[in-house]
Amino acid sequence: MHLSRQRGSSTAEVAVLLPGIALLVALAVGAGSLGATQVRLEQAARAAARELARGEASATAHQTARRLAGDGVTVGISGGDRFRTVRVSVGIGLPVPGGGSGFVLTAEASARSEQE
Repeated sequence: MHLSRQRGSSTAEVAVLLPGIALLVALAVGAGSLGATQVRLEQAARAAARELARGEASATAHQTARRLAGDGVTVGISGGDRFRTVRVSVGIGLPVPGGGSGFVLTAEASARSEQE
């Protein structure tokens, strides 16, 4: 009868599909993590730009950006008296064998000084 030859075929099919499903789940979780990191960077840049617009010192804006985005970020402030721009970035390494070079996520915000 054919039933005895097909025994275990569903186990083999699951064994073939399982690595693909695991990869898709890992990609979805990674994309979600990148999205959350980008949102944190955007919030940090906006908050630091607001601090500068209110007349706070650059050191205070740096502290605000690092508090919101994390200690591993790079914060750059540029601009003159009227407009100030804050750029917050962080390097993301790829979790692959061999290390991979990864990439950099960046957020930028500008604000006009409220000081006359």
